[in-house]
Order: sequence, then C-alpha cells, then structure tokens
Amino acid sequence: MDSYEINKETCAIISVDENNSRVLEEKNEYFINQNTYEIMDNSCQYYGSSCEGRIKVTKMILGSNYKVPIVVEETNEIIFFPTGSPSSFNCSWLSLNAIKKYEDCGGYTKVIFNNNKELIVKISLASFESQLLRANRLESLLRKRIG
Repeated sequence: MDSYEINKETCAIISVDENNSRVLEEKNEYFINQNTYEIMDNSCQYYGSSCEGRIKVTKMILGSNYKVPIVVEETNEIIFFPTGSPSSFNCSWLSLNAIKKYEDCGGYTKVIFNNNKELIVKISLASFESQLLRANRLESLLRKRIG
C-alpha cells in the first residue's frame, strides 16, 4: 500500500525502517510504503491540518515541548502519541483510545489493545506512562474546552 489515512480503527503506526511502516487496526494489518511521520502528516492533512500544526497546538495547550501527543481528528477524538522523537524514522505512534492495558517487558513495554492484540514497543515503561499521561491530559483539556 502506498498511503494510509488514520481512522478510528487504527491502533498503531509502527516503524519498520526509514521508508516503511506497519499499521495495526482492530481487524486488519497493513504494510505501508511511507514512514510513520509521513502517515501522521498525511492523515492530519486529510482531516484539515498538518502534523506540524497539530504538534504546535498541542505544545501550546500542554506547555510541553517534547514528544507531544496529537489530535489527528477531533470529532472521533483520535489522539496518537509518539514512542520517540516524531522526526526520528524509528518513532512509532499509538492510539490513546485503542489501549486496553500495558505492562513492563524487560526494558520495553507490552501494549495490549482493546482487540487483545499485543505489541512490544521499544520504550521503557516509565517513558510509556509519561506519554500516556500527556495524551490523557490533552484529551481531558480538549473535552473541557468543548463541554
């Protein structure tokens, strides 16, 4: 597949290498000929912004500057957070609302999604929890603004 737009079924965008990604959905899995940042940026543009624009807004809302989560699409509250620096080719992105639970896995983190699929992510449990907290905080602050 040459391109992909994130949707409410998307659980994770996983880096394979500098030019390819693996996409996990609730019921499907795809290999995409784009890196994770390109998929995030194309998806943000599909929904009316850019990844850089979404990152800038999140930084303003949270007051954070590093590895911030982004709202890919507001209506369905599609929020993703990075496992590393978004500009790094080996950064993967996880959907906040697709995560059921997680646990330590020897320096990495095992993520269990709502569909019970599991994924080992190259991020420490402490870093993962920090990213998850930021994404939850973003979701909470946006809900307060809307409601």
